[in-house]
Amino acid sequence: MLGGFRFAADLPFVFSLRDSMSFSRLACPHCSKPLKVTEDLAGQTRNCPYCKGTVKIPDTIAAPPPAGPPGIVVNTAGGGAGAPAPSVRKRRKKAWFQAGSGDSASSDVSLVLSGVLGAGFTVVWLVAMLPLRGFSFGQLFWDRGLVPFFTTFLMFWSVGILLLKWLNMKQQKEAMLLDVLPTEIAGEITPESLDRFVEHIRGLPVAAESFLVNRVLRGIEHFRVRKSAAETVTMMESQSAIDANNIAGSYTLLKAFIWALPILGFIGTVVGVSTAVAGLASSLDTASDMSSMKSALNGVFGGLGTAFDTTLLALIMSMLVKIPTSALQKSEDDIITAVDEYCNENLLRRLNDGREGGAERGAGSGQDVSIFREAVEAAMGTHHSELENWLTRLDAIGGKLTSQVADGWEKINSQVQQQQKRQAAEASFQQTEQQKQLQAQLNQMATAAAEIQTTLSRVGDQAATMQNNVTGSFANAQATLQQQFAGLQQGLNGLNTVLQQLSQHNVVVQQVPAAAPVASVAPRKRGWFGKAR
Repeated sequence: MLGGFRFAADLPFVFSLRDSMSFSRLACPHCSKPLKVTEDLAGQTRNCPYCKGTVKIPDTIAAPPPAGPPGIVVNTAGGGAGAPAPSVRKRRKKAWFQAGSGDSASSDVSLVLSGVLGAGFTVVWLVAMLPLRGFSFGQLFWDRGLVPFFTTFLMFWSVGILLLKWLNMKQQKEAMLLDVLPTEIAGEITPESLDRFVEHIRGLPVAAESFLVNRVLRGIEHFRVRKSAAETVTMMESQSAIDANNIAGSYTLLKAFIWALPILGFIGTVVGVSTAVAGLASSLDTASDMSSMKSALNGVFGGLGTAFDTTLLALIMSMLVKIPTSALQKSEDDIITAVDEYCNENLLRRLNDGREGGAERGAGSGQDVSIFREAVEAAMGTHHSELENWLTRLDAIGGKLTSQVADGWEKINSQVQQQQKRQAAEASFQQTEQQKQLQAQLNQMATAAAEIQTTLSRVGDQAATMQNNVTGSFANAQATLQQQFAGLQQGLNGLNTVLQQLSQHNVVVQQVPAAAPVASVAPRKRGWFGKAR
């Protein structure tokens, strides 16, 4: 943001309050001190940084008076031109809620004071919750072990830090109303007018602990040493980054508290669960029947329910700290942005180091300016004619390039169309051939299917004939078997009749005498290997 005025700081111009539309002049109704307010503060109420009186900023602010000529000092207390500047007042000490030595602007606050405030708030809160101990809300702080005490202290310590930072931010906003670089001292900031500006700044009621005053004072002192507007712009960019980092670093402890609150809640839950589990184990060891075990389980599950209350309480506290922290950090970032804008409009644009047409040349007469303009125009005349010639040539080249490109595109388009037509013809021819081949294959398949159908019909007829033959053979075999079985039955009947007749007569069985002995036959001789011959 600051680097955007590097070129403007080197130009020989004289700026006044009319050049900046973001700031306007307003006099305090109590102490008549000049205040500089922005247009976005119209209709609001602010405290005067000089007398701490309440100032009602009107809805419409009149335009500021024109600045006096450079080098003339105007006494804001009522004196005329050339009156001596007001005496330097003693620098105010740093505020009671700020940290550091007070020599530079800082967003840090006293951790000891915020800790004391947090401890006091914690004691008051716990005492207030003591009568509510019989309710669930009071039990969250008194009957959940030691973890709720620590989480409550961290939350109120964070509240103490936020309260002190809010007071610091309020002081920074009051300092934004100061007219740190009044045009009554000088219209431009030159090495000759630096002492008067420094004297005016050191006499302000808000000194170096303000980001605005600290930024302007450091820029002027750097300009006094280096005597270069460009280097001052670079230094102001660095100082803006330093202030932004200072604000971001001041929230480190708050971010640590926001991280630690849920962790403490989880620790309380783990402790409660472990205690409940240990109690369950001991109850199961001593349980004698189901009723005692049931009562032990009810107590354990009730303890588990209360153990998770610590995490719930810690998460709620973390959210209550996170939301105002983010809002406050956003407000402080807006203050740094407002300081950057003020320095751009009222410091960097008014710096004049006397180089490359500084204050002396910029404050010259109108005749010198017109002579300078004529000389510049005469020197640039030949360049203008050369530029016109080059523009004519470039137009001719552009026309030729355009026609060539158009012709090339037409040729390419015609070639593409021909190629597309050729590809379409080839594709249609290939499609026709494929259709013919497919039709021939389909015809062959139909012929084969007809032949197969004929063969299947012939096979069916032969199968039917064979079935009829087999059926006739089985019928003949059955008739033959029936005839044979009938003959067999007849034979068995005849045999049965004969047997019956035999059973009616006596059958004499006589023993037949033995027959004469048969002459013995001489044994045959055995051969060599024992076989009979």
